Amino acid sequence: MTRTTDLPASTQTALDKVTATKAAWLDARTKQEAAASQGDIIRQRRRDTEANATVQNDEWRRLFRENGGVMTPEMKKLRAEVALDRESLEEFDALLTLHAQESESLPWETGDLALAYITAHSDLVNLRARQLWQMFMDAHGQQLIQTLSLLKITLGRQASAGIGEVDSVNDPETVLKNFIARNITDPALVRDALPEDDVFKLAGTFPARGAHDDYRNSPSLAARHKILARRKMALKGQAQ
Repeated sequence: MTRTTDLPASTQTALDKVTATKAAWLDARTKQEAAASQGDIIRQRRRDTEANATVQNDEWRRLFRENGGVMTPEMKKLRAEVALDRESLEEFDALLTLHAQESESLPWETGDLALAYITAHSDLVNLRARQLWQMFMDAHGQQLIQTLSLLKITLGRQASAGIGEVDSVNDPETVLKNFIARNITDPALVRDALPEDDVFKLAGTFPARGAHDDYRNSPSLAARHKILARRKMALKGQAQ
C-alpha cells in the first residue's frame, strides 16, 4: 500500500482502499486479456488445422482419381492425417466451448472490480477536497470573508457611481457575485489548475484510464442472469 506520513488517518485509509481496489481491478483485467488472447490462439490453431485438412483431402481426391481408385501407401497416410485433423477439429470445438464457459464471467468480474475502484477513488477525492477546503478556510477563511466583504462595498460603490444603484445589475451583491464568478468560479469550472497534493500525485485526480470502459462493458443484469441460468442448467445436466 502507498503511504505518506503527511496525510490524516482517514485519508490514508481511503488511499489504501484505492490502492487495493485498483490492484484487484488490474489483476482481473490481466486475466480477462489473457483469456481473450488464449481464445484467439485456439481459434487460429483450429483454422490452421481445418485448412490443412482441406488441402490434404483435396490431395487425396486428386490421387484417387489419378490412380483409378487404387489406395497407395501415400493415400493411406493422407487419409489417416485427414481423419486425425477432423477429429482434432471436434476437440477444438469442445475446447472452445469450455474456454468460453470458463471465461464468460471475466468481464463481469472485471467490471465489478472496476466499479469498486472508481467508487473508492471518488470517495478519496471527495474526502481530500473537503479536507483541503477546510485547511484553507482554517488558515485564510476569515481573511477571505473580510476581503470579499470589503470588495462588496468598494465594487458596489464604483458600479453605482454616477447613475445610482440598479437592482440585480450594479447593486453591491450582484457586483460581488460577478466578481467571484469571474475570478474564482469560472476558472474553477474550466479546471485551469488542480491541486498538487500528495494524494493526487499517488492516486491521480481521476481514476486510471480504462476503468470506466471496463465498467461500461461489463455484462448487464439480464446478461448475468443468463450466464447464471446456463451454469445452473449445465450443472443439472451433469448431475443427471
